[in-house]
Amino acid sequence: MISVYSHYLDPLYGETDAFEKPSTTICRLRNAYNQGVEGILQNARVFALNDGEIDDEILYEVWRNEYLRDILMWINKKIVILLDIADYRTIGVRMRIAIGRLNKLVYEGKLSKKLSMKIHYNFVTTINGEISAINTEDLPF
Repeated sequence: MISVYSHYLDPLYGETDAFEKPSTTICRLRNAYNQGVEGILQNARVFALNDGEIDDEILYEVWRNEYLRDILMWINKKIVILLDIADYRTIGVRMRIAIGRLNKLVYEGKLSKKLSMKIHYNFVTTINGEISAINTEDLPF
């Protein structure tokens, strides 16, 4: 099983092992962040990754929209780098908070509804996929 964040770590750690556990990858992200690599909070994979492909429209919106960047940084800090150690209930509550913040951007006119729906889908799919990968990484089959 491979994490969607595995290749992001290549510049930091060199070529990552294709069979590295997803929890190890998340742990490496957290360690890099704790050592001062602030770029991890700017990683937009959680918003822009859709079926293994990066959505350029979402990347552009993240780059352009400072409010969306704030939400992205909060998600990476409070959800993504804690996926391997946080309780699933904590992750669920924080996901609902993040979705509420995305919805608030739509209501305030700072983000289009169409783009918000795409971001919401990618966010939930990516986080749930990572949680599933972490929970099943030690299964023998």
